[in-house]
Amino acid sequence: MEAILIFIIAIVGLNCIPLLIKKQIPKLEKIISRILILTTITSLIFTTLLFIDYRLKGIYSNSIIGLTFIFSCLLFFSIVKYSRKKILKVILLLPLIIVSIYTLLFGETLYEYRINDTYKIETFIGGFLACGENIKMTKSEFGILERSIYRDNNICLKGIYKIESLELNENHLELLIYHDGEMDSENPYSYEIKNKNVW
Repeated sequence: MEAILIFIIAIVGLNCIPLLIKKQIPKLEKIISRILILTTITSLIFTTLLFIDYRLKGIYSNSIIGLTFIFSCLLFFSIVKYSRKKILKVILLLPLIIVSIYTLLFGETLYEYRINDTYKIETFIGGFLACGENIKMTKSEFGILERSIYRDNNICLKGIYKIESLELNENHLELLIYHDGEMDSENPYSYEIKNKNVW
């Protein structure tokens, strides 16, 4: 809650900067508005893909897209002069900014382990009430995307730094998960994913 209040105060503060600037630079405002449109469309596309369990390949790909969008919003808020159009754009962009911040905080991949050319295991930060890191299995699709095919939010392990696959066949996948030992004394933690139309 405090982070959201600080963010709202920062947006209001940045919106007051143009009131202090005497010069108006229309070319710069036009460039920033075009960059904002481009980053908003890109962010909307990849945020929609996240909600249907697709994401761009690479640990930092979605983080870079989210940060670029937020940075272009802050530039827009701080440089473009006050007008009714600006207020309308701010109101329309605010939900997407909040979603981008949420995905940056809780959807960030912490560790990934490639099982083979098609499948990969990833750990990521859970939500507010998660007892530890979450784990998911992804499948490579369309060359640049990967789709989440299995997710477990209940393993309650923190500080996962290594994953080894013992066996992958048509029935199950056996893993050894190495962690910091804070939440569970079993280290490495033996974990099994049963194939119920997962792969």
